[in-house]
Amino acid sequence: MKKLLFSIYLLLHAFSLQAQVHFVEKGKLKVGIRVYKDQINYPIDSLCDGFEPETNLPINLIIPDGSSLGINTDSIQSTDIALVVNNKLQYINRPEVKMNGFSMSSSPGSEQSYVFIDEQVGDTLAITWKVEYSSLELSDLYPGEYFSNFVAYQFQNIFSSYPDSSQYNWSDVEYVDELNERGLPVNPSFPYKDNGLYFVVDQLTEDAKVQLIGFHESLQGYDPENPFALFLYEDLSPGDYIFYVQPFEGASEELSLRYPFTILKPWWLETPTLIGASVLVVILIGGILFIAYRNKQEKQKQQLEWAKQLTEAELKAIRAQLNPHFLFNALSSIQNLVSQQKNEAANTYITKLSRLLREVLSASNSQFHELEQELNLTQLYLELEQLRFSFTSRIQISERVSLHQLVPVMLLQPYVENAVKHGVAGMGKNGVIQIDIQQQDHLLLIDILDNGSGLSKPTTASSGLHLSEERIRNLNNLYAGEASVEIKNREDGVGVQVRIKLPLE
Repeated sequence: MKKLLFSIYLLLHAFSLQAQVHFVEKGKLKVGIRVYKDQINYPIDSLCDGFEPETNLPINLIIPDGSSLGINTDSIQSTDIALVVNNKLQYINRPEVKMNGFSMSSSPGSEQSYVFIDEQVGDTLAITWKVEYSSLELSDLYPGEYFSNFVAYQFQNIFSSYPDSSQYNWSDVEYVDELNERGLPVNPSFPYKDNGLYFVVDQLTEDAKVQLIGFHESLQGYDPENPFALFLYEDLSPGDYIFYVQPFEGASEELSLRYPFTILKPWWLETPTLIGASVLVVILIGGILFIAYRNKQEKQKQQLEWAKQLTEAELKAIRAQLNPHFLFNALSSIQNLVSQQKNEAANTYITKLSRLLREVLSASNSQFHELEQELNLTQLYLELEQLRFSFTSRIQISERVSLHQLVPVMLLQPYVENAVKHGVAGMGKNGVIQIDIQQQDHLLLIDILDNGSGLSKPTTASSGLHLSEERIRNLNNLYAGEASVEIKNREDGVGVQVRIKLPLE
């Protein structure tokens, strides 16, 4: 699509090309071309169809065949016009044949053009064309989007009169501060979104060189298929650029075109914006880190408080197990055995009581111990109570459960004591206490069941039970787990079930 627009533009641009060429002022050199023969100036008014009123160029200049200045039509095919710039051959030009002669036009980019016709050699003439160049100037500059719309408009109105000027009106652009005599921006700075530009440079020779400094690494050859020197650059990155054109090889800097411009960065990439954004990011990160640190400190403080409460509850629980009432009952049972002369049973009772006391005192130094140790303490307590009440007991452990799992010290004893006291104490050998331990997902389930009379009303738990429930709450606070205890009548209607849930560690 862009190639099509470019071709249309070249066609339209050709109509206005002559009006954009600069030549010597009228009066200084009427025709802009001199013909020499033996150092004599020959007027050429009679050899052309007049002169262009604006450029003073001869129209259809013809040097007649057979004249001392002419070129024979028989030799026209072998006659070349050599274009010499600063005494260096640039290219060979074929003259245009008109009837029995030839015509010539001004060379690209020149202020003055001269044709020197020397002595006739044989049936041809040695002809050189001397060019005096002016400084190259930028003819037009278009924003990329405007140029595409402009060409489309001209295509729609191709049969209408051509406008006086195709130049873009830069004076209406807010970011342009200064215009040159051609109405083009001076050292412009274009917004980042206007990063497509069309440059127009009229009248370049075939060996002209072009470079967009900041985009090209070196000079680029001039494309002969671009006769009207239209140069398109799209999607330019932010930065400083110079549009540089060397009109011919070896041309001086004075004759070359240098057009500097800048593509600005987006506002969010400008240094003040980046600094401000960086400061905000630092402040935001600092605020987040401060809040996180403060929350961590608060959490640690809360955990210390919960740990303190748990420790106090553990000590209370241990003291509750060794309360005088428990020891009195144990000693009373031993005394009864001795008075009945059941010395062996008394010795067994004393041995078990001493082991229980030793285990309890040893466990008092820790908040947690392994499940195996907890079950040993529970078994010792059950055996002591069995000597008093003759009930039976059993402990069942699932294969999935690890005996090395940590549990709170003496967690089960208050619930077992409650099952003995309120469940099976008066049932003799018919009383049964069963402890089942299993694992369910990430929870350890401990069920304590008895076959007593069950609960007739909401339980008014002993101080030991209250302490155990307090420990469960503290465990939840400390470890954010799912510890819980539930006391209810069994589903089969016989006795009470206590279910304890502990999160696995």
